[in-house]
Amino acid sequence: MSHTNLRQSLNWRRFDCLAGIISLAAIMIGATVVMAATGPSRPTKARTRGAIQLTYLGNAGWRIEDGHSVVLVDPNLSQFRNKRGTDPNNDKDEIIAPDTAQIDSRVHRADYILITDAHEDHLLDAPYISNKTGAVIIGHETAANIARAYDVPDEKLITVRRGEDYDFDGFSLKVILSLHSPLLRKRYFNKPWAGSAPRGLKAPLHESAFVEGGSLAYLLRIAGHRVLIMGTMNFIEREMEGLRPDVALVGAGSSRKENFDYADRLLRALGYPAVVFPTHWDSYGSMSEEEATRGVQEFVTEVKVASPKTRVIAPQYFQPISLP
Repeated sequence: MSHTNLRQSLNWRRFDCLAGIISLAAIMIGATVVMAATGPSRPTKARTRGAIQLTYLGNAGWRIEDGHSVVLVDPNLSQFRNKRGTDPNNDKDEIIAPDTAQIDSRVHRADYILITDAHEDHLLDAPYISNKTGAVIIGHETAANIARAYDVPDEKLITVRRGEDYDFDGFSLKVILSLHSPLLRKRYFNKPWAGSAPRGLKAPLHESAFVEGGSLAYLLRIAGHRVLIMGTMNFIEREMEGLRPDVALVGAGSSRKENFDYADRLLRALGYPAVVFPTHWDSYGSMSEEEATRGVQEFVTEVKVASPKTRVIAPQYFQPISLP
């Protein structure tokens, strides 16, 4: 082979080698880009679908259980010590305390207590239940500060700020920013009830100490179900979008009517859940059973119009309802 041909042959070999290196680099860069776009593969934490049981405790209160965990929401058994349709406090700012006899007759176990706001009809019973059962209270800072007033220790409190998505043994919980019901003809936020509570409170407390501190909703993922938990008759639409619960506990009190297109906007944002339970509808202290029943039936009709395929279950006090 001539020197000229040899040089040409070597040059071609160098070119082939360089082309191979460039091709390999391109493959590696492409793989890196794909990994950056998709992220590393992670094992999914799938939970086997199983039955859950929901029991209405009155007001915005619920017991949700799956045979492993017992989660309470806004327990307010103390409301039943008074005759229906009578509010013993009216405009008085009296010292209030939980009705321990009512609680003891209904609550024998609890692992966690979710608090949607810190008003007394949501929070009053929770510190006693926590101290009695060892349940952990999950709520915002105001709820935690009021619970501390009743000597609930910090290890039994999980303070949330909204936006958390926590994993627990047997379930997970997403904390959702929400809004309080538009009471007083939409002037609720003009009042001190919408404020926050500081640390350092000591029981016994006056009713005025139980200020809202902000409102929360929750997405409870348990036994393969996705349960949306509302404690008020209001919501932030963008916070509900994409949650896709199969069960929704929806605020159904009369103040919902102050909101524009309440049921339709909510159910559309949620993706039309399979099952809806009205909550916070019984108005035990302020109206008769007949009035409350008429009101919840109006809500049932609103849901049916907005989402014809949704099953709406108006719960009865302390009657467990099982969902497969």
